[in-house]
Amino acid sequence: MGRGPSGIDNLREKREANRVMARSGTKRKKLDYPDETNGTRWAAEARKLASKMTAEQRAEHFRRAMVRIYGGQPKEAAGARH
Repeated sequence: MGRGPSGIDNLREKREANRVMARSGTKRKKLDYPDETNGTRWAAEARKLASKMTAEQRAEHFRRAMVRIYGGQPKEAAGARH
């Protein structure tokens, strides 16, 4: 099975379309975000507080977060062990 002239032309058209599409993806609009927002300040404060926690406190916060995310009652036997 050989390709006729129309098959080669179709392949060229596909390759050209792929090149054009690839080039259009490289241009990214630079987003103008502020350096500091309420969210970045809150996140920095949370990281600072979390770094002062003991392993037991971190495990308790993790357990409570899982209950909040997945619902239900916390299990006494479950715990984060490292």
